Amino acid sequence: MSGLVHLYCGDGKGKTTAAMGLAVRCAGWQERVLVVQLMKQDNSGERRILEQLPQVTLWETYPDAKFSFRMTPAEKAEAARWYTGQFRRITEAVQGGTYRMLILDELLSCISCGFLPEETVLAFLDSRPENLEVVMTGRNPSPALAERADYLTEMCLQKHPYEEGISARKGIEY
Repeated sequence: MSGLVHLYCGDGKGKTTAAMGLAVRCAGWQERVLVVQLMKQDNSGERRILEQLPQVTLWETYPDAKFSFRMTPAEKAEAARWYTGQFRRITEAVQGGTYRMLILDELLSCISCGFLPEETVLAFLDSRPENLEVVMTGRNPSPALAERADYLTEMCLQKHPYEEGISARKGIEY
């Protein structure tokens, strides 16, 4: 069975939700899933439930996660070192065939903020284990990333409560 590449992108809500749904589906068939959330804190509802599933491995989030526009140049440099090292560890972890699925949530943001070179990700996608399903999320994929995707779904914002001043709600948006 060969693994395919999924890309959930766009400015609309639902990218992470779709990715986590795939993680649950895969785990439901007793397959191992590695979930890595980049550019996010570790306090989301999906993490709370996924950590209860023995088939799912959740990797630590960046210890000082915050919006990149609020980071100093030194903080950005440190984040880039951390994310680059984390990605190297991820690629090593999936090489042994332990995992059937790899979720890279907000990978595109990590690339666009300059924290992870796109060439590193492209090289991984081109040499990933044959049976590994890779799921990536974020906004504005490059043509090279879009080309490597077997599934490409764009979530398009039509309307969002944030526009009416409604903040993110626990259990719904995080």
